[in-house]
Amino acid sequence: MVTRALLALNVLAFVPVFYVAYVLGDVDLYAELMRTWGLVPSRLLLGQSLHALLTSMFVHAHIIHLVGNMIYLRVFGDNVEDVLGRLGYLLFYLLCGLTATLAHVLICLLTGSGLDVPVVGASGAISGVLGAYVVFFPGARILTYTAYRVIYVRAKYYIGFWFFYQLLCGLLAIWSGFYVEVAYWAHIGGFLMGIFVGFLFRDRARQMRAPAFRPWEVVW
Repeated sequence: MVTRALLALNVLAFVPVFYVAYVLGDVDLYAELMRTWGLVPSRLLLGQSLHALLTSMFVHAHIIHLVGNMIYLRVFGDNVEDVLGRLGYLLFYLLCGLTATLAHVLICLLTGSGLDVPVVGASGAISGVLGAYVVFFPGARILTYTAYRVIYVRAKYYIGFWFFYQLLCGLLAIWSGFYVEVAYWAHIGGFLMGIFVGFLFRDRARQMRAPAFRPWEVVW
């Protein structure tokens, strides 16, 4: 229920972005939307635009950004929600999103880059969902499309590889000194918070029946 509501909110929040970017083609208005609804680290550090701590979790930059995040949320969100309950899951989702945002701001502050670039998207919160999922259901099989064939991959390997990739890219970004468009450290921060909360509620997950995985739940 909450996962579906979050999916709907993310899609609804994209409607004005879609209209401005794809219908009007107004670059200046699009940039203003991103800076108004997205979180600009330098503004947050000055105590400004605090609403963006919430709105930035639901705004996406383009269609691929939205669709990619919503696939992950739909595939992994329901089962984590089953363990945490509706209210607990909603609070958990928001907590992971906030943690992800603060992790990104901290890295921007430490590296001195990206402080004036707005950050948007649900990926930080969804990374937290992945972290809890891998703690709750490490042996779950994820139906995965590859370039050659369809295979099943255990969640602990699939999500483990995903986290390793985020960490590697995040470290390379710091080492190179160049700002990158993907907020890797937001993903890392959200994921680690998800892991932490997952361990707090791991016993509850063990007491539940194995989740009913739907055959159409796929990850690319």
